[in-house]
This record gives sequence, structure tokens and C-alpha cells, in this order.
Amino acid sequence: MEEAVQQFTVEEVKQMLFDEQVSGDDAGILLAIAYLESKFKHGIDGDTDPNDKGLWQINPPQFFKGQDPDNMVKTFYQEQGEVLSLDEFTNKVKYDIGYATKFAVHIMDYRRKNPKSYGPDPFDAWTTYKEYIKPNMENLGTGDQLIFKNGLDAEITEAIGYIKNYNDIDFVETTPTTSSTTTSSTTTMPPTTTTTMPKDTSIDTSSRSQGITNMFGQPTVDDFKSKTRAQVIRLLEASVNEQRGRKNLPKVSNDVNVDTDFAQLSDDQKTILDILRSADGK
Repeated sequence: MEEAVQQFTVEEVKQMLFDEQVSGDDAGILLAIAYLESKFKHGIDGDTDPNDKGLWQINPPQFFKGQDPDNMVKTFYQEQGEVLSLDEFTNKVKYDIGYATKFAVHIMDYRRKNPKSYGPDPFDAWTTYKEYIKPNMENLGTGDQLIFKNGLDAEITEAIGYIKNYNDIDFVETTPTTSSTTTSSTTTMPPTTTTTMPKDTSIDTSSRSQGITNMFGQPTVDDFKSKTRAQVIRLLEASVNEQRGRKNLPKVSNDVNVDTDFAQLSDDQKTILDILRSADGK
């Protein structure tokens, strides 16, 4: 079954090249090449040569001798960590935009590193570059009339404009999506980071006993079982009020006891009474 053709925008193609860490000057030229080669369409065959595949119009048989890949493709396979047959490679560069873009960038890089084999200009791999872009490269910074050929005035003007105005072209705004359908953007999302919230160290809970703990801090260390009820009340009040004093809070009233009617107490008194009743076993 024939795969669907994908139409990309100039912003999306710029983002793809940025994700592959292509420098601005090289990216501008590759952007212009992609426009002239396919008008940013992927999943297509070439009009003149059906062996030209995808957005970058890569011609797989040119990189193979029969079923054997040339050194450029072998190096690419090593970088990708996989070896494909000619048919598999053809399918990937036609339909997998990420894979095709990686290989297009690889073509540029490999030819640049091997000028004795390919010549000094790595972009000569694309006929559209040699025919329409290269003759106009000297005119990029001038007001000279562009050199047109084959009636492609509008297309050449557009392509050269991408090079001249590359920095003015926006990148794709990356937004997460839950859609299961194929998207036309291959932008790289920033890695997810986990933020650890700082622990609240205002109250030390590391040395608390198994006895009473409360909102005012560490409990008293007195042995309540050996005290009378009145002593327990005084000790707890003193401990609580000491903690409240450190927080600049008013002291709680000392006229409460375990048997006081709960409904008649203030909030602070209810708090201390809950503590006292817990200590008292009620």
C-alpha cells in the first residue's frame, strides 16, 4: 500500500536541520535545495528519475554497486548502528523523514571530508544546487539580478530567499501531542527533568520519640508516667509555650485542664487539650 505523502513547511525543515546540528550557512543551502528538489514534500518519487526519493530526492542506486553499499553508505550504517539492504534503504529515505534528513546531512559532511573524491563543493551532490543555486551564490549580498534558467524564475527566487533570509525564518514551536497519527514535524523535545522539592527543615523530626508529636515542634522528653496530672499539664504547657515563643506566638492560656468542656475553649486551648488528653490516655 502506498504511503501517504507528507507536506512540510519551511519552518519544519529548518527545525529538522537544526536538530541535526547543521550550521546556519549550510542549513540555508540545504533548505534551498530541499525546496527546489521537492517543494518540501516527502514520500514521493522524482518526476524525471523515479529512483529519486523523498524530500531530499536521494537516489539510492547511485550509492550502491548492485546490492553492496559504497563507502559513504557503509560509514552511515556504522553511525546508525544498522545495515540495510538496498530495498530497505530505499524505503527509509523515501518514507522516514528523520532517516532521510540524517543521510542528506551525511552526504554533505562525507563529501566535505573527502574533497579528492567528490570535489571541493559538498553540495554538488544535488543537481538543483549546481544548476540554480550555485550560479547565484555570489549575488547573495548584492542587489544584482538573479540568474534564472528553465523558466524557474519564481522557484529560484524563493530558494535564494531562504538562503539570504535564513535567520528570519522561524523554528517550529515544539508542543507535546498525544495523537497516534503520523505528524509532519520531527522536532526534538527537551528531555523531561524531575524537580525535587526542598525538604522543610523548620521542624526537626529526625529525633522525635514515639510519644507526643505536634505542630509546635519536638515534644518534651520528660517521663509523663511518673508525674501527676497537674504536673503533666504544667510541663506540657511550658513546653508548648516555649515553642510558641520561638515563633512569636502568644502563649496559650494556662487555665485549662483535661476535664474542661471542649466547646468552651479557644482554638489554641483545644489544641493543647487534645495533646493533654492524648498524654492522659483519654
